[in-house]
Amino acid sequence: MSFWYRNGVCSNKTHSHRHIMNTGRARHKVGAFAALCGIGIAAHAQEALPPGITASFDVTQRLEYSDNPDLEVEDDPDFFGRTILAFDLESATPLENFTLSLGTDIEEGRNDRSSVDLTNSFVRLGYDRATRNANIGTSLRYRESDTSSSFFDDDFDTDGRIINQDSGTRQNYGFGLTGAVGVEAPIGASFSLDYSELRYSGTEDPDLTDRSTLDTSAQINFRIDPRIIARLTTKYRDFDAQGNGTSRETTGFGAGVELEFSPTLSGDFAASYDSIERSGDETGTDDGVSFSAGLTQDLTNGTIGATFSSDVSSNDDGRRSFFTIDRTMDLSKRAALSYSLGGTSSETSSFEPLVNVDYSYALPTGQLTFGMSQRVNTDSDNQEQVNTTLNAGYQQQINSLSSIGADFSLFDRNELGEFADDGRRVSLSLSYQYALTRDWGLVSGVSHTLSTSDNEADRSSNTVFIGLQRNFSWNP
Repeated sequence: MSFWYRNGVCSNKTHSHRHIMNTGRARHKVGAFAALCGIGIAAHAQEALPPGITASFDVTQRLEYSDNPDLEVEDDPDFFGRTILAFDLESATPLENFTLSLGTDIEEGRNDRSSVDLTNSFVRLGYDRATRNANIGTSLRYRESDTSSSFFDDDFDTDGRIINQDSGTRQNYGFGLTGAVGVEAPIGASFSLDYSELRYSGTEDPDLTDRSTLDTSAQINFRIDPRIIARLTTKYRDFDAQGNGTSRETTGFGAGVELEFSPTLSGDFAASYDSIERSGDETGTDDGVSFSAGLTQDLTNGTIGATFSSDVSSNDDGRRSFFTIDRTMDLSKRAALSYSLGGTSSETSSFEPLVNVDYSYALPTGQLTFGMSQRVNTDSDNQEQVNTTLNAGYQQQINSLSSIGADFSLFDRNELGEFADDGRRVSLSLSYQYALTRDWGLVSGVSHTLSTSDNEADRSSNTVFIGLQRNFSWNP
């Protein structure tokens, strides 16, 4: 994992640019960065390596000065050391794939602490096996981070309040399991299970609510014709919020069909009967039919599609409907663009536009990226939010030894309830890297972060750092 994706140079405090509809992550790959931020780029490049074992270990030691290192309302400046460690291991065969990633930041010499601190620690373990007609996959994950100064895009997707939290420690851990049989058979089945927990410690903020989520689904496919695939579906989701939160238990049973009207036109139609039971701060049951319909047309330079859906909602807004028009295209050999334009509305709230954009342009010696994502989320207090993420990045290789980069990110929380508390976090970073030798690199940069909220005082932080980085790679 590379610090480039957070503040411009190798670190485990990561956020990244997302593809539209949250389907993936845009990664930057520029030649000069390989020697300087080896974990982030080498790990990503392993996807193209032949079967075998590959490993990479990255260590960065840097000096850092910040006028508000923990991004608190009032804090003293600090000058300290930071050691960043990250390790990636991948073992791939034609049928199986195993991955292990782990890392941590070590802060040394903080003014208000008597010993070293481990921060932004993470472990990810994954295994999958696939044959022509069946597959299975499993994953384990753990991440610990500071609640006020760091978070991931996925955290913001599920809870927009994460951008304005008080100091404390956040722990995320969970596991996942997926499987499928009869992938190309007339009758097939698939399932997925995911369990996650979020725990807070060292904080007095009442909004930091411990929670757990169990999400399961199963599906039976009927390949009636090469152009017609019908399915039966079921789902169960248990969102358990502790303290002053609202828990939600969701069950659903449905059916759907994929149709190929022509070699270039396809459609997907689905309906399910859903029931959502609330407990805790709010109690009650919402049930009804959720449905969706979508069409996709292949074009000479991409695709265009339209989707409409209407879902049962768990709060006073009633049903929530969505409509989007999606477009993907290759603008040239160097540029690619995908976007969706649409909006959402409920029975009691006004229309909210939703825009998702993903653009990348490969320069001769660099890359330019832009991403924007908007999505509706229901938080632990059963309040709806429209969360907007905007990321822009520019990387340029100056010569064979040095490179520069700039990153900008904006996270915006727009609460739709009566007592809305909107918030925003803006980050800007500049970085410079220089390859001292084949294995050692100089890393440096500056960053600025501003956090605002309707009901809280503004918080800002300015950081300057310089250090050395070394990458060790093994590919027998």
